[in-house]
Amino acid sequence: MHSRVFDTRETLLDAAISLASVIANKSSIAVQGSKISLNYARDHTVDDNFTFVRTWNSGMLLTEDIVNSVMATSVLKEKSKL
Repeated sequence: MHSRVFDTRETLLDAAISLASVIANKSSIAVQGSKISLNYARDHTVDDNFTFVRTWNSGMLLTEDIVNSVMATSVLKEKSKL
């Protein structure tokens, strides 16, 4: 699967580094969960995937990442009002 085609090696590397930066700024739980879910989805039915994701989310979303994300969002909203 291809999402983009690049004319030069340099533009490819720039795009890869940019994407890596975006991913690195995400919650590690979210990144790991996405990777695990995508790998699971390759070999299972849609219904199996829904069950898997529901189970994953119920256990993995009970972390400090959620609290930190909510706090960061509220801080950003407060700054934008200033």
